[in-house]
Amino acid sequence: MPQFSIFIPVYNEQAILVGNTHRLITFLDGLGLSYEIIIGSNGSTDRTEELGWELAADVPQVRFFHLPMKGPGYAFARALSLFKGRSLITLDMDMAVELEFVPQALELLTRYQVVVGSKRQGRQERSATRILGSGMFITAARVLLGLPFEDYSLGAKAFSREVLTRYADAVDTHTSYTTNLMFCARRARLPMVEVAVLCSDRRASRFNLGHEAAYRLAWVMKLFVLGRLLKRFP
Repeated sequence: MPQFSIFIPVYNEQAILVGNTHRLITFLDGLGLSYEIIIGSNGSTDRTEELGWELAADVPQVRFFHLPMKGPGYAFARALSLFKGRSLITLDMDMAVELEFVPQALELLTRYQVVVGSKRQGRQERSATRILGSGMFITAARVLLGLPFEDYSLGAKAFSREVLTRYADAVDTHTSYTTNLMFCARRARLPMVEVAVLCSDRRASRFNLGHEAAYRLAWVMKLFVLGRLLKRFP
Protein backbone atom coordinates (compact mmCIF):
# COMPACT_ATOMS: atom_id res chain seq x y z
CA MET A 1 0.00 0.00 0.00
CA PRO A 2 1.35 3.47 -0.82
CA GLN A 3 2.09 5.78 2.09
CA PHE A 4 0.50 8.70 0.27
CA SER A 5 -1.31 9.52 -2.95
CA ILE A 6 -0.96 12.40 -5.40
CA PHE A 7 -3.97 13.48 -7.45
CA ILE A 8 -3.71 15.58 -10.62
CA PRO A 9 -6.77 16.53 -12.71
CA VAL A 10 -5.97 17.15 -16.37
CA TYR A 11 -7.76 18.68 -19.32
CA ASN A 12 -6.05 18.72 -22.73
CA GLU A 13 -2.51 18.51 -21.35
CA GLN A 14 -0.84 16.45 -24.08
CA ALA A 15 2.06 18.91 -24.33
CA ILE A 16 3.22 18.49 -20.73
CA LEU A 17 1.64 15.31 -19.42
CA VAL A 18 4.48 12.85 -19.98
CA GLY A 19 7.42 15.15 -19.23
CA ASN A 20 5.98 16.62 -16.05
CA THR A 21 4.82 13.25 -14.75
CA HIS A 22 8.35 11.89 -15.08
CA ARG A 23 9.70 15.03 -13.42
CA LEU A 24 7.32 14.41 -10.50
CA ILE A 25 8.30 10.74 -10.29
CA THR A 26 11.99 11.65 -10.09
CA PHE A 27 11.25 14.04 -7.23
CA LEU A 28 9.01 11.61 -5.32
CA ASP A 29 11.50 8.75 -5.70
CA GLY A 30 14.02 10.93 -3.89
CA LEU A 31 11.79 11.05 -0.81
CA GLY A 32 12.27 7.34 -0.18
CA LEU A 33 8.55 6.75 0.48
CA SER A 34 5.99 4.61 -1.29
CA TYR A 35 3.43 6.58 -3.29
CA GLU A 36 0.95 6.54 -6.13
CA ILE A 37 0.09 9.21 -8.70
CA ILE A 38 -3.52 9.32 -9.86
CA ILE A 39 -4.10 11.33 -13.02
CA GLY A 40 -7.72 12.02 -13.92
CA SER A 41 -8.65 13.33 -17.35
CA ASN A 42 -11.95 15.20 -17.40
CA GLY A 43 -13.30 15.79 -20.90
CA SER A 44 -9.92 15.92 -22.67
CA THR A 45 -10.22 15.95 -26.47
CA ASP A 46 -6.54 15.90 -27.47
CA ARG A 47 -4.06 13.02 -26.94
CA THR A 48 -4.17 13.31 -23.15
CA GLU A 49 -6.21 10.13 -22.77
CA GLU A 50 -3.95 8.11 -25.07
CA LEU A 51 -0.78 9.33 -23.37
CA GLY A 52 -2.25 8.80 -19.92
CA TRP A 53 -3.00 5.15 -20.57
CA GLU A 54 0.51 4.68 -21.95
CA LEU A 55 2.01 6.23 -18.81
CA ALA A 56 -0.05 3.98 -16.57
CA ALA A 57 1.05 0.93 -18.55
CA ASP A 58 4.73 1.88 -18.38
CA VAL A 59 5.05 3.26 -14.84
CA PRO A 60 3.80 1.16 -11.89
CA GLN A 61 3.28 4.21 -9.64
CA VAL A 62 0.90 5.90 -12.10
CA ARG A 63 -2.84 5.25 -12.21
CA PHE A 64 -4.93 6.91 -14.90
CA PHE A 65 -8.59 7.30 -15.76
CA HIS A 66 -10.55 9.29 -18.32
CA LEU A 67 -14.03 10.72 -17.89
CA PRO A 68 -16.01 12.01 -20.87
CA MET A 69 -17.46 14.95 -18.96
CA LYS A 70 -15.55 18.16 -18.31
CA GLY A 71 -15.16 19.20 -14.68
CA PRO A 72 -12.26 18.62 -12.28
CA GLY A 73 -14.74 17.89 -9.49
CA TYR A 74 -15.90 14.79 -11.36
CA ALA A 75 -12.28 13.63 -11.55
CA PHE A 76 -11.64 14.38 -7.88
CA ALA A 77 -14.70 12.38 -6.82
CA ARG A 78 -13.50 9.45 -8.90
CA ALA A 79 -10.03 9.71 -7.36
CA LEU A 80 -11.56 9.51 -3.88
CA SER A 81 -12.92 6.07 -4.76
CA LEU A 82 -9.50 4.93 -5.99
CA PHE A 83 -6.73 6.35 -3.81
CA LYS A 84 -4.97 3.98 -1.41
CA GLY A 85 -2.68 6.26 0.58
CA ARG A 86 -3.18 7.50 4.11
CA SER A 87 -3.43 11.02 2.69
CA LEU A 88 -4.09 12.72 -0.64
CA ILE A 89 -2.09 15.67 -2.00
CA THR A 90 -3.42 17.64 -4.96
CA LEU A 91 -1.14 19.15 -7.60
CA ASP A 92 -1.56 20.78 -11.00
CA MET A 93 -0.12 19.19 -14.12
CA ASP A 94 1.96 22.25 -14.93
CA MET A 95 3.81 21.84 -11.61
CA ALA A 96 3.56 25.61 -11.13
CA VAL A 97 3.89 25.23 -7.35
CA GLU A 98 7.27 24.08 -6.06
CA LEU A 99 7.33 20.34 -5.41
CA GLU A 100 8.83 20.88 -1.95
CA PHE A 101 5.22 21.34 -0.89
CA VAL A 102 4.85 17.54 -0.96
CA PRO A 103 7.33 16.58 1.80
CA GLN A 104 6.30 19.65 3.80
CA ALA A 105 2.65 18.61 3.61
CA LEU A 106 3.44 15.01 4.56
CA GLU A 107 5.24 16.16 7.69
CA LEU A 108 2.43 18.53 8.65
CA LEU A 109 -0.23 15.86 8.11
CA THR A 110 1.16 14.04 11.12
CA ARG A 111 -0.31 16.90 13.19
CA TYR A 112 -3.01 18.44 10.99
CA GLN A 113 -5.95 17.13 8.95
CA VAL A 114 -5.71 19.70 6.15
CA VAL A 115 -2.68 21.53 4.75
CA VAL A 116 -3.36 24.59 2.57
CA GLY A 117 -0.62 25.73 0.21
CA SER A 118 -0.88 29.52 -0.13
CA LYS A 119 0.55 31.49 -3.05
CA ARG A 120 -0.32 34.80 -1.38
CA GLN A 121 1.74 33.92 1.69
CA GLY A 122 4.65 32.87 -0.51
CA ARG A 123 5.44 34.23 -3.96
CA GLN A 124 3.30 34.10 -7.06
CA GLU A 125 4.27 34.84 -10.63
CA ARG A 126 0.88 35.05 -12.31
CA SER A 127 -1.07 37.55 -14.37
CA ALA A 128 -2.51 40.58 -12.58
CA THR A 129 -6.00 39.50 -13.66
CA ARG A 130 -5.70 36.12 -11.95
CA ILE A 131 -4.19 37.63 -8.80
CA LEU A 132 -7.00 40.21 -8.60
CA GLY A 133 -9.69 37.57 -9.16
CA SER A 134 -8.24 35.33 -6.47
CA GLY A 135 -8.10 38.24 -4.06
CA MET A 136 -11.79 39.00 -4.56
CA PHE A 137 -12.71 35.37 -3.91
CA ILE A 138 -10.53 35.20 -0.80
CA THR A 139 -12.25 38.32 0.56
CA ALA A 140 -15.70 36.85 -0.12
CA ALA A 141 -14.76 33.58 1.62
CA ARG A 142 -13.47 35.49 4.63
CA VAL A 143 -16.51 37.78 4.95
CA LEU A 144 -19.29 35.32 4.12
CA LEU A 145 -17.86 32.00 5.30
CA GLY A 146 -15.55 33.08 8.08
CA LEU A 147 -12.62 31.29 6.46
CA PRO A 148 -9.20 32.77 7.27
CA PHE A 149 -7.25 31.13 4.44
CA GLU A 150 -5.65 32.87 1.48
CA ASP A 151 -5.71 30.19 -1.21
CA TYR A 152 -8.59 28.04 -2.50
CA SER A 153 -7.08 26.85 -5.77
CA LEU A 154 -7.12 23.15 -6.67
CA GLY A 155 -3.38 22.55 -6.48
CA ALA A 156 -1.10 22.39 -3.44
CA LYS A 157 -3.67 21.12 -0.96
CA ALA A 158 -3.31 18.06 1.28
CA PHE A 159 -6.03 16.12 3.09
CA SER A 160 -6.05 13.22 5.51
CA ARG A 161 -8.08 10.17 4.53
CA GLU A 162 -10.36 10.90 7.49
CA VAL A 163 -11.38 14.30 6.09
CA LEU A 164 -11.97 12.96 2.58
CA THR A 165 -14.03 10.04 3.84
CA ARG A 166 -16.06 12.18 6.20
CA TYR A 167 -16.84 14.90 3.66
CA ALA A 168 -16.88 13.07 0.33
CA ASP A 169 -20.44 14.28 -0.28
CA ALA A 170 -19.21 17.89 -0.22
CA VAL A 171 -17.35 17.47 -3.53
CA ASP A 172 -19.00 19.43 -6.34
CA THR A 173 -18.54 18.76 -10.05
CA HIS A 174 -16.45 21.78 -10.97
CA THR A 175 -13.80 23.67 -8.96
CA SER A 176 -15.35 24.47 -5.58
CA TYR A 177 -14.60 21.14 -3.94
CA THR A 178 -11.44 22.52 -2.31
CA THR A 179 -13.41 25.36 -0.72
CA ASN A 180 -16.14 22.95 0.37
CA LEU A 181 -13.72 20.58 2.09
CA MET A 182 -11.91 23.43 3.81
CA PHE A 183 -15.23 24.91 4.94
CA CYS A 184 -16.41 21.58 6.38
CA ALA A 185 -13.12 20.87 8.15
CA ARG A 186 -13.01 24.37 9.60
CA ARG A 187 -16.60 24.16 10.82
CA ALA A 188 -15.81 20.83 12.50
CA ARG A 189 -12.82 22.48 14.24
CA LEU A 190 -10.39 20.00 12.74
CA PRO A 191 -6.71 20.98 12.89
CA MET A 192 -5.74 22.86 9.71
CA VAL A 193 -2.65 24.81 8.71
CA GLU A 194 -1.70 27.16 5.87
CA VAL A 195 1.84 27.33 4.52
CA ALA A 196 3.57 29.57 2.01
CA VAL A 197 4.37 28.16 -1.44
CA LEU A 198 6.20 29.50 -4.46
CA CYS A 199 4.15 29.55 -7.66
CA SER A 200 5.28 30.40 -11.18
CA ASP A 201 2.37 30.17 -13.62
CA ARG A 202 2.51 32.18 -16.81
CA ARG A 203 0.30 29.87 -18.86
CA ALA A 204 -3.15 30.90 -20.01
CA SER A 205 -5.81 29.63 -17.63
CA ARG A 206 -7.52 26.32 -18.41
CA PHE A 207 -10.81 28.01 -17.45
CA ASN A 208 -12.92 30.86 -18.74
CA LEU A 209 -11.97 33.38 -16.06
CA GLY A 210 -15.22 35.35 -16.22
CA HIS A 211 -17.36 32.24 -15.94
CA GLU A 212 -15.11 30.84 -13.22
CA ALA A 213 -15.36 34.02 -11.14
CA ALA A 214 -19.16 34.07 -11.37
CA TYR A 215 -19.39 30.37 -10.53
CA ARG A 216 -17.13 30.58 -7.50
CA LEU A 217 -18.78 33.66 -6.04
CA ALA A 218 -22.21 32.07 -6.53
CA TRP A 219 -20.97 28.96 -4.75
CA VAL A 220 -19.70 31.02 -1.81
CA MET A 221 -23.18 32.51 -1.50
CA LYS A 222 -24.64 28.99 -1.53
CA LEU A 223 -22.28 27.88 1.23
CA PHE A 224 -23.15 31.00 3.21
CA VAL A 225 -26.87 30.28 3.04
CA LEU A 226 -26.69 26.52 3.56
CA GLY A 227 -23.74 26.31 5.92
CA ARG A 228 -23.78 29.47 8.00
CA LEU A 229 -27.48 30.39 7.99
CA LEU A 230 -29.31 27.06 7.70
CA LYS A 231 -26.55 24.86 9.21
CA ARG A 232 -27.36 22.19 6.66
CA PHE A 233 -24.16 21.69 4.65
CA PRO A 234 -23.03 19.12 3.78
